[in-house]
Amino acid sequence: MAKLLVPRERVKKMLVERIQAGKDLATKTEVAKETGGYRDWLHVFAKWRDDTIAELKAAYEGKDIAQEFGFATETTERSSPQITFEYREPALRWGIQKLETLIERLPLALPESKDVSGIQSLHPEIYARCRTLYADGSYAEAVEKGFKVVRDRLRTLTSHETGSEAFGKGKLYIQGAAAPHVDDDFQEGVKFLTMAIDRFRNEKSHTADGNISDPIRAYEYLRLSSLAMHLLDGGLIR
Repeated sequence: MAKLLVPRERVKKMLVERIQAGKDLATKTEVAKETGGYRDWLHVFAKWRDDTIAELKAAYEGKDIAQEFGFATETTERSSPQITFEYREPALRWGIQKLETLIERLPLALPESKDVSGIQSLHPEIYARCRTLYADGSYAEAVEKGFKVVRDRLRTLTSHETGSEAFGKGKLYIQGAAAPHVDDDFQEGVKFLTMAIDRFRNEKSHTADGNISDPIRAYEYLRLSSLAMHLLDGGLIR
């Protein structure tokens, strides 16, 4: 039975958008036939298929729903773009029908669990860039991506991507201390948090799986990056 990772209405909105994107692509089939632009149409189809699979992985627990759609839209490469097009044009229709069926089945899908709702509360940038990897079970990649998001933010703020340089050479200052007399402690805390993230990133980059196979541990690392991003939202240069 399908189980949702995000609220039902958000899943429905996503499905409607993917269906519309598919229908927009269907209207371009005649253009491909009239102009011989089969290869271009196939590139657009591949992107629609890949994007839809990624959205389904982020919306549903497990891999079954995304795999069902993948099987429905999968075709082999033929001897020419035109012949491949002839097979993928009906695959597009099957994919749209599959998405329409998912909308009809939404009332039967189980709602997102309380444990998963924690993922949704991550900093928006961490959630947007890591949720698909996490939902797919690619925990090490999700954690690595979260660390990179923090480094990217530091670079954007200061042109330096490590905590030590951002707070040193970059003169980064974080607003949000509980009181003026503890501001120094607050600044040091944020600095060492970003430095810890940098050290964790270096440590995990030396193994293929980052030694992360547990979803709870992966979530804890994502939460660490999320906290850093929330704090860096109050960053400025002094």
